[in-house]
Amino acid sequence: MNTPSAPRSDERTLDRSRFVSETSGYHATVAGCLDLPDLTTDEYADTQMQINARKALDFVLPVIRRSGARSVLDIGCGVGKMVTTLSDEGYDAYGVDLSGLQHRWKQLGMPAERFFVVGPDVLSLPFRDNSLDFAFSLGVIEHVGTTDGHADRRADYHRARQQWTREIFRALAPGGHMLLGGPNRAFPIDVAHGLDSRANAVERALSRWAGASIHRTWGENFLWGYGDIERYLAGAPYQLTALNPAPYLHYSRVPGLVRGLVRNYVERLPRRLLASGWNPWMMALIKKTTAQSEYP
Repeated sequence: MNTPSAPRSDERTLDRSRFVSETSGYHATVAGCLDLPDLTTDEYADTQMQINARKALDFVLPVIRRSGARSVLDIGCGVGKMVTTLSDEGYDAYGVDLSGLQHRWKQLGMPAERFFVVGPDVLSLPFRDNSLDFAFSLGVIEHVGTTDGHADRRADYHRARQQWTREIFRALAPGGHMLLGGPNRAFPIDVAHGLDSRANAVERALSRWAGASIHRTWGENFLWGYGDIERYLAGAPYQLTALNPAPYLHYSRVPGLVRGLVRNYVERLPRRLLASGWNPWMMALIKKTTAQSEYP
């Protein structure tokens, strides 16, 4: 197996004209919303440093290797452990996230040439058109287009998510891939989040009884599905493959009595059901087939 050469800052990939400000020593593609506090607790940061290193090695890295990528971007990188883990594996790895995280990056000594701040409303990535080999965003898109960063959908949330998805796609090189993952709206149980802010009385009652979010699989919801990808990338040149999320999931929020059952269920899902409502977690690998950055 070939290992990529040592990482280096590649000006053919970065587009520094997109930087409009700086905060705590990190470049930003947004001028406002830079004074937000770091809401990440030390306990949560420590947990993410441990869990995300393992997720990067167990799941993300094998997918990247199969794609033949060299340059890699983590959108919604949090404390940045996946970025540094992939960098240690020899990849040209970068991370972006919202303001507030730059304080944590500085505390952890994350390199300013690898981590960048982006805005909460319109995503602007500091990368050239058709330049990145691989981009991934896990557990992020369901919070795009919300008023609270969680589950209260804005009226234009689909438009916000389409812009976000297409901005990542713009930066992909021909033959490059983006990996999008998150709880599947078509599956009625979500252990990772609370309910949609507009959940009805029945959903709330069932969720209290079950100790997990039980939601309708039809209608609007802050969660997303494979159909949304088709909607957001309509007219774009891509191919989609649904992956089994089992190596990524840690099941820590699944009640202990059924944790083993859930793990076995996900691991044994037939390939034909991965893009269906039988899969509790979406994991969409999207390949850009031609060099294009604007679509109808």
